[in-house]
Amino acid sequence: SGLAQRLNAFPASQYQGSKKRFATLMSCQSYPFTERRKPLIFQIHAVMLRINMQQKCKNWLIADVGATSSRFAIYDGQVISAVEIFRNDDFNSLETLATHYVSRRERTLSAAAMAVAAPIDGNDVQMINRNWTFSRNSIAAVGFNEVRILNDFHAIAYALPTFGDDDRFEVGTATQYRRGNIAVLGPGSGLGMSAWIAGNAAMCGEGGHITLSGRDAREDEIIAKLRDRFGHASAERALSGPGIVALHEAMHGELLTSPEEIAGNTDTDIKRATMAQFYRFLGSAAAELALIAGAIGGIYIAGGIVPSYTMGIANSEFRERFEEKNRYRDYMAAIPTYVITDPVPGLTGLAAFVDRDSSASL
Repeated sequence: SGLAQRLNAFPASQYQGSKKRFATLMSCQSYPFTERRKPLIFQIHAVMLRINMQQKCKNWLIADVGATSSRFAIYDGQVISAVEIFRNDDFNSLETLATHYVSRRERTLSAAAMAVAAPIDGNDVQMINRNWTFSRNSIAAVGFNEVRILNDFHAIAYALPTFGDDDRFEVGTATQYRRGNIAVLGPGSGLGMSAWIAGNAAMCGEGGHITLSGRDAREDEIIAKLRDRFGHASAERALSGPGIVALHEAMHGELLTSPEEIAGNTDTDIKRATMAQFYRFLGSAAAELALIAGAIGGIYIAGGIVPSYTMGIANSEFRERFEEKNRYRDYMAAIPTYVITDPVPGLTGLAAFVDRDSSASL
């Protein structure tokens, strides 16, 4: 099928640890949650129950819109189905892409929830790493009565409490496994961060633009070169697809054109050195996020890079760097770190968001 062809384009390592759910997705084009939805409290007023059920029974268009590619699907309140992955370069706008997807569906889609790689503040949205501008109104004009737009990592935050062992690959071994706040960061076209706060709240921001910090003179030298080039050496300048290319040039003076030349083909000592430093910087950024968010429930890594090369991070100094916090070493050692192996975490998060948004209408 078209879905199989698109998902087969992903590296097999991306699905390591999630074979059962991946097989389900491939066989029936549905994407069940890892656990059953909790039943509604039926003691509520009958009218309010009817309103909620109407909301839950909508067919939602859900879309995870990245800088390079977008994942579209349908969520009917039970399962995610009709997953399709598109190259954004094939469309001149998000509205055109949404129209293309909707036009080939047999079901009526009355509502849309989109996770977008951009800051979300008000009606208008300007993507950072892609020249697309749109609004809730322009998306509604495609044919939706209701539109919700979230930051892409805000959506992943909603997915975090649903993940189990089939959806993640642990890096290292923690000394404790506890419930509590959970946070996620993900190098891709940029660097996203968000968190799930125990007590049922999702938060997001622009954490990828924190200042990159060094642990020794060699790292300070690398950061100085990035700062001379960009003005501000943010974490995203090293921890992203373009960041890998910039990091390689700063370390070795060699200019390459794509991150895959480095991350996917570590056939030279200098490429291996670049990726080793990438994982050290990633460990530092993950540790800062864990401390700021109080993420004792775990730190997850998403994005288009690390889940494609799980053995790369497993064999790196990521976990050692994560725990290397002097007086707080024991605190950090008690926080697990995972790579998300769910192939569509943004869609999983959007479905969870729709469920919670629907329940909030009560």
